[in-house]
Amino acid sequence: MSENYRDRLFASYHATHVQYLDADDEAKKDWFDAYARANYLPVIGPLDRSVTEILELACNKGFLLHALATLGFKRLRGIDLSADDVARAQQIAPHATIIRGEALQYLNENPNRFDVIVLKALLEHVPKDQIIPLLEAINLSLGPGGMAVIDVPNMDWIAANHERYMDFTHETGFTRESLAQVMRTVFADVSVRPSNEPPEAGLKGFVIRLLRPVILTFGGLTLRIIGEGASEVWWHCRSVIATGKKSTPASMPASESPS
Repeated sequence: MSENYRDRLFASYHATHVQYLDADDEAKKDWFDAYARANYLPVIGPLDRSVTEILELACNKGFLLHALATLGFKRLRGIDLSADDVARAQQIAPHATIIRGEALQYLNENPNRFDVIVLKALLEHVPKDQIIPLLEAINLSLGPGGMAVIDVPNMDWIAANHERYMDFTHETGFTRESLAQVMRTVFADVSVRPSNEPPEAGLKGFVIRLLRPVILTFGGLTLRIIGEGASEVWWHCRSVIATGKKSTPASMPASESPS
């Protein structure tokens, strides 16, 4: 039997894909530091940073774990399938515990443990029939009151077609509605919001910050003219971020509670 194409692609993921996208690790660290401050700190910032245990699934090179450490979080763990990425992540985020392994197995081996579990650009790589089981495993691995934070590319974004097909391992895409749909199947108190992309530095960043409000206003008016609900589309944000709390039978809607 021939080798599974996903196994082959992920085995060489860094060599065939990541290194061509993220050549400058220092620039990527700076971007993630700003991104985490803008998008994750408002959600997990109120937690006690000395005791909150955070797990990142598919942590890649550890950029987000580095950013969370910079924000003061002490108990950080990451897991990834790529040996190359794990080795680099251990250098970029030395204060985190980072291991090579399979996420679902690790979650099942660590029930009721974590305060926060983060997935950044992971869920779009998961086949549809495996998404709900993965979310259920995350829910079981969260401790009481724990939170899942799931960040995926936004298929309503103006350049979403490129985002969807830039990586052959992408299996599906999400809008805010479909992400909320799968999250509500498993978690309680689900909310979804648009991402805030860090502004670029220098003259280019200044011009973008100057023109962005004008473009957003013009785009919004155009979509209102089109009608058919187009003005509700989040075309302006590259990612959407969902949060959900650990669910128990008592926190599920009545129709979802076990009989």
